[in-house]
Amino acid sequence: MRQIKTLLFLILFLTFAHGLQAQSLDEILMHFSENEMEVPMDVREKMIENKGNTIPNYSNYKLLVYDKRAPFLQIRTPLDVTYEIAVWRTEKHAAPIVALSETRCGNSCGSKITFYNPEDNWNQIPTEEFLPEITLSDIFNSKRLEKNYLTIETLLKNFDFKVQYLLPQNGHDIIVLFTCLDELDKKEYQRIFKYLDGTMLDLIWKKGCFIKSDPYFPAN
Repeated sequence: MRQIKTLLFLILFLTFAHGLQAQSLDEILMHFSENEMEVPMDVREKMIENKGNTIPNYSNYKLLVYDKRAPFLQIRTPLDVTYEIAVWRTEKHAAPIVALSETRCGNSCGSKITFYNPEDNWNQIPTEEFLPEITLSDIFNSKRLEKNYLTIETLLKNFDFKVQYLLPQNGHDIIVLFTCLDELDKKEYQRIFKYLDGTMLDLIWKKGCFIKSDPYFPAN
């Protein structure tokens, strides 16, 4: 019986170790096509070759962070598009879950985030399996609005909703910035400020999915 338990332990250990080895940060970076991640393959190869050196610029593509222990990386392109990659493990999905975030900046920055299961042919996992719906109601105080007979729609007319996701290098939680507020001029922002409970929140990693924190303002 003891030999059987030892054998099962070794099988599980080797399977787990193989899964970690098979999904190195280098391999994850090279997996995404240039349509999914607008960083040329030859540039990525140079980044991998030189990641141990302090060479941040590759044909105007910048490897800002490369942390294989996290694992986490961040790349900025010449067109001011930022890509972030982070990895989680869940109870529901035995394989590591890889997130790719793409952030594009204009008057304000907006992100889209996609989740993948690399050990299941890199199938894309529906975002709603992990992320709760994020809306402007998450940062506005409904009681203050109601007291003044207002709604978010009447307070902000013809307003495009936009957020930026910051994937974690340390820990497991995602920061959400309500960057669409950056498009308001000073006078408009002062008008709505008293109805805000914050301009950002955390998505807290718990039992294989993310849970919204209360909103807060950035520390000065």
